[in-house]
Amino acid sequence: MTMHAVHVPAPRKSGPVVYTDQQLLHVLIHLAQGENTLGRRTFEQRRRGTDPSAPLYERRFGGWNRALELAGLAVIEQPQQLQTATTKWTQEQLIAAIRQCLRETGSTTLAAYEAWRTDPADLKGDVPPATTIRFRMGSWSRATELACG
Repeated sequence: MTMHAVHVPAPRKSGPVVYTDQQLLHVLIHLAQGENTLGRRTFEQRRRGTDPSAPLYERRFGGWNRALELAGLAVIEQPQQLQTATTKWTQEQLIAAIRQCLRETGSTTLAAYEAWRTDPADLKGDVPPATTIRFRMGSWSRATELACG
């Protein structure tokens, strides 16, 4: 009596899906559905569970508009009501604020920055909010790279 070995496939390890830049850009173009641009909110409404997330695009390409640009789509213009609010500070001032936070707290995380900026015991005067820095620089990680790199 001979025993036959039965092949049992090894269990698959589920891990994060790794997309190439081209795959990411292809998904953007596909979800734009022939339109000349794709807003982040529209992207989130159209994406399927298996599609990459908007934060992945922002981390990989340094910002949503940069991803749109690389995909050949039109960038999203800043809303009129925000234009004056976010042009109050120069890029140098945004970077200087991050550097000052690092000197005083030893950290450049977004949470540490906002806690430092809004500390009622130490009013800093005119320090830009993290949301302004993120918007102007494309992402928090890009801003901290420029400030500390």
